[in-house]
Amino acid sequence: MTPDPAGLWVRLLVRVIVVVAAGVMALGFLGPGAALLVCALTALTFVLLWLRGRPRRRPPSDP
Repeated sequence: MTPDPAGLWVRLLVRVIVVVAAGVMALGFLGPGAALLVCALTALTFVLLWLRGRPRRRPPSDP
């Protein structure tokens, strides 16, 4: 089952907005180096959650 392409783009857009918002907040409080780190860690979190949610492919078993 494939998700609706429009829904996929909306979810991607929301995740990008979250990453940018986290970076802007960190920039205001901590500085540019920390903001870059926060953006990278937020994006990495989304990637790891996406990988965790993917169904695993199992090799075909021999009968």
